[in-house]
Amino acid sequence: MRRVASLVLVGLGIFSLALGAVLRFYVYPELAVVPLDQKTESVAEGAAKVFYPKELVVKDAQLTATRKVESNLTLPEAQVEGDVMVWDQGLVVTDSQNQLVSAMKHRVCLDRRTNMALEKCTQQYVTDTEGDPTAADKAVHQEGLNYKFPFDTQPQDYEYFDTTLRKASTARYEGTEQLSGLEVYKFVQKIPSTKFRDQEVPGQLVNSTEASVKAERRYQNTRTMWVEPTSGIIIKGSEQQRQVLAGPDGKEGTVLLDATLTFNEKTVKESVERATEARDKLTLISSTGPVVLLSVGLVLLLAGIALGMVGRRARHVA
Repeated sequence: MRRVASLVLVGLGIFSLALGAVLRFYVYPELAVVPLDQKTESVAEGAAKVFYPKELVVKDAQLTATRKVESNLTLPEAQVEGDVMVWDQGLVVTDSQNQLVSAMKHRVCLDRRTNMALEKCTQQYVTDTEGDPTAADKAVHQEGLNYKFPFDTQPQDYEYFDTTLRKASTARYEGTEQLSGLEVYKFVQKIPSTKFRDQEVPGQLVNSTEASVKAERRYQNTRTMWVEPTSGIIIKGSEQQRQVLAGPDGKEGTVLLDATLTFNEKTVKESVERATEARDKLTLISSTGPVVLLSVGLVLLLAGIALGMVGRRARHVA
């Protein structure tokens, strides 16, 4: 009887050890992928100084930036069992009078595990003009992280894509904080004043006596992101953005935008809920489940071996 019990315990112990290993090294990598049917909305709000071109004046304004991100399942890259997802993003910024301040559309192909952009993918673009994307919009080099960090985000620097500059730059890790009960990693991306476009403007906007001049449009931003590391979901985001015109003499003229926009409470709350749910599921299969199974398996295995040794000693004595 002891021999049978010993074999049963050893068998259960080996099964638990194997199941724990399978959860961690096979099930987790298979489940730690972004679902293809994504649809999220975030809203950021804040005070700003805004240039209104119809009136040629700069006014104080309260802005609302609404960003909608949705999976595109119509493109050939978005395969159910594949590693690629396609996201369409629309960003609209309006003032308190519902006047349009700016708009942006972005389509990007991403790795479902790392959230890194994939260059070789059809129909990608970034545009802030009305109508269909131009050839230049489609030729943008897609790179870096987009809208999310990877699963199991590490306390290190990452390259993050900026849709205004159409390129990635470094988002530096700046420490761990607590946000709405979650431990989050704080990343800060600092973009210095950079020319991103030339455009014809009335001379008065850049302190010129000419009726019309070719001016540089310059952009700078400090983007701060608080990320739940297990899921990679951005819980909260804030941007301190400035755009200004510079004339042929290189001197700054009219400020087009000077704003600080931060996720509102509703967006943070919804992000916390999504991240908490994703974190709990991923933690269960990546650490909690395997640790429990490995511990139980080891106990059962040792108990089975010990029981078998006791049985052999009893038979030897007899």
